[in-house]
Amino acid sequence: MPERKKIGLLTSFTSEIFEGEYFVRIITGIINAFWNTHYQMKLITVQKDEEPKVKLAEEPVEGLLFLTWTIHRSFLEEAGKVGIPTVVINDFEPGFTGNIIYGDNRSGVEQSLQHLKNTGRTKVGMLHAPDDASLDSRERHKLWLELLGRYELTADPAHYRKCDYYFEEDGYLKMLDIIQKSPTLPQAMLCFNDDIAIGALRALKESWIMCPAQVAVIGYDGIFKGKTVEPSLTTVSQPLELMGAEMVRTIIGLIEGKLEEPVQKKFTPELVIRRSC
Repeated sequence: MPERKKIGLLTSFTSEIFEGEYFVRIITGIINAFWNTHYQMKLITVQKDEEPKVKLAEEPVEGLLFLTWTIHRSFLEEAGKVGIPTVVINDFEPGFTGNIIYGDNRSGVEQSLQHLKNTGRTKVGMLHAPDDASLDSRERHKLWLELLGRYELTADPAHYRKCDYYFEEDGYLKMLDIIQKSPTLPQAMLCFNDDIAIGALRALKESWIMCPAQVAVIGYDGIFKGKTVEPSLTTVSQPLELMGAEMVRTIIGLIEGKLEEPVQKKFTPELVIRRSC
């Protein structure tokens, strides 16, 4: 039996990649999509300051999937130079000419703002996320500012915080900071991801602030834990497993010459309404 050809999954050498449900769900979709194909996945973890040309020569593959492409642009460029097909996920930017599978941030933001308008919550705060490497974080914040007026919503700067990390603990600390320092409270908080939103829920509960009666909360991504917290989390859910699987279908199509570059497929998220808003 001939050896199956290898397709690389390139990402950072950090534990957070395999602990955060956002990445785990994408990886699950990728792994499942390799079943019944002539290819196998090869995990390529990149440590700081590794040389792309050397690394890719050491890890020969037919194609490359990028899980965190914005911090590995040099690897993406090197793969292009040597003719290795590549597919990245999320963090779409105008002018990007590569192959990408990504979520529609505008649709996600608009759905959340429309829901707030429908429920009569007009004073909105936000827990933003680090955006040094996340183009999605930058775009959602930009859209939030642009679209508030269209949905007849207002935002007090006192109800805005930019988190240092993507984790629950940071959402908790930043929400506590708003509670302790702001003379008023927003009617709702929009959170960049579900982990940050779950942290915000905990801060509200510990401060004896009722959610959603006093402050509603909306997350982003649709992780499983959002179903089990109290109150259950309203979220903009991305089809992350499907997007991961689409990465595999695309890279195989490119390798086998069945698809023409660039392949750029946009997935529409869905607002999942639960008890938090």
